[in-house]
Amino acid sequence: MKLAILGGLSVLLFSIADVPTLGVEIAAADSEKNSTAIRYQLRPFNLVYLAYQGYFRDQGIPGYSAFLAAYEAGRVSAEDLVQSAVKKNKVSPETASDRGYLRAVKSQIESLRKD
Repeated sequence: MKLAILGGLSVLLFSIADVPTLGVEIAAADSEKNSTAIRYQLRPFNLVYLAYQGYFRDQGIPGYSAFLAAYEAGRVSAEDLVQSAVKKNKVSPETASDRGYLRAVKSQIESLRKD
């Protein structure tokens, strides 16, 4: 039953993960090209579920139960996850030092662990 719920959540997340309304638009001026680029700030919930689904494997963060095991063992932290998201341009670089955002990511990971 637990597996069916997680599978359903995975399908739901994949269907809505790239929808711009899930994040807050951040306009950042590109100093070199003198143009404006729009980035989307993922909410902590979406960031954690992307990580759980293996989206950051190329950044060294495993997916699914290996993600939770790595977090429990201290091999992956909320900070690592946010840094990976910065590298993939999913969150702004300032997010890496936002204590509130990091606490929310940790809270989402803890919630996922308890399910």
